[in-house]
Amino acid sequence: MTKRFNPSKILILASLSLLISSCITVNKKAGEGLVPSDQIFDIAIQEFDLPVQMRVSDSLQTMTSGALVVGAHKDSDLGLTTSAAAFRLYPQNDTNDFGRDPKINYLRMYIQVSGNIVLDEADTKIPQNIYVHRLLTDIDSLKIYNNSLSEADYDINPLNPGGNVYFGGDTLNMQLSNEFAKELVTATPAEMDSLELFVKRFKGFVIRTEPLPGSLEGGRFNIIVPSSVNMALSYNHVDDTISKPDSTIYYFTTDTDLSINLIKHGSKGLETSVPTDKILIEGLAGVKPYIDMEQVNNMIKSWAQSQNTTTDKIVVAKAELILPYESPANYKALSQYPSQIFLATRNTGTSYSNQPYYQLLSEINISDDKGTINKSLLTYNLNITTYFQNLLKGKYTKREELKTYMLPVASTSNSMTGEVSYFIDNTVYYKGVINGMNAVRKPKLRIVYAIIP
Repeated sequence: MTKRFNPSKILILASLSLLISSCITVNKKAGEGLVPSDQIFDIAIQEFDLPVQMRVSDSLQTMTSGALVVGAHKDSDLGLTTSAAAFRLYPQNDTNDFGRDPKINYLRMYIQVSGNIVLDEADTKIPQNIYVHRLLTDIDSLKIYNNSLSEADYDINPLNPGGNVYFGGDTLNMQLSNEFAKELVTATPAEMDSLELFVKRFKGFVIRTEPLPGSLEGGRFNIIVPSSVNMALSYNHVDDTISKPDSTIYYFTTDTDLSINLIKHGSKGLETSVPTDKILIEGLAGVKPYIDMEQVNNMIKSWAQSQNTTTDKIVVAKAELILPYESPANYKALSQYPSQIFLATRNTGTSYSNQPYYQLLSEINISDDKGTINKSLLTYNLNITTYFQNLLKGKYTKREELKTYMLPVASTSNSMTGEVSYFIDNTVYYKGVINGMNAVRKPKLRIVYAIIP
């Protein structure tokens, strides 16, 4: 007969051991009083109404942004916005010369359009008149802003008289004037052989368009990669060996060559220090939420006094900006909102020939809340802890370091390392709306802090 194993005795013993051990009393007050009371910090959360203004982000850096932005848009809130693009073209290295008395066959500019930006999908195929003008001033490394050039810097008469009607397709081909072509064939061998000498004489081009006529609203911005623009000059000539052969010289540019987007906004009149109902986030160089951090610093000092302390005794674990918005009546309008915004200051750095330019706060690289739109909570959340800590410590001594703008952000990732780089999105037109100072859900500053006794 097989003897079976009976685990009941072991289970009974285990149960008794648990009952016995549960009778042991643990004194949770052991060690109490060993830490001095003046070294015990109470962690708390405090929210403040955030004093957000609206300011135009003028003098935005738009040089060599990787895209030529050409378009116009009219809006009931933001007014008229236009963007033209200035760029340079160079002749290809070629053994052809112009010979004697060259005759022009044609001069054509070919453009591959990479995409477009519209606030309303119905505007994707609207007609636009596209004009090409001759640039009269040099594009150099000191002309970096959206307002660095004006109408006086290019010939008012277009090289394609009457313009070309463009319906938003993939390509745009334009016949340019023979008069300009005749000047191109007078380029000397030295100019044709030297890019520097060539652009010293033939400075470049400006492409622009017109807004919709009359009271019509809407529009389209066309995105052109610089390297997708080229020009062909066809001519025939007589030299010592060949009589009237047809020849073609091509002109090109690169994505890294100097170019600049020339942007104008009609939203300057919307600037206000107390936006009551709504705060607009406009793309390009338009109106943006603006925070004067000196005002915020003074607000924190006043609150600290009410707590019988000073800001140098406040330890901030986290500082977060909360910008709520309401769901638009038409959910499609959310596509007009920037997907990410973050604080930027306009300081002098090592880029752009040491001229002032907008720079994102470095927190965006390390913080958890990077200003990405939260469509569940209907907020933008920005973690600015390091900047806020330095603000309270008085580390910012320049006025420019305290003037902060909330700018749209774009990013790119390294395919090898996965590292993400963030930069100001200065080529896309947005229209976002966040709550103003009179809204139920106001913009807030939330801090997690402790006060040193």
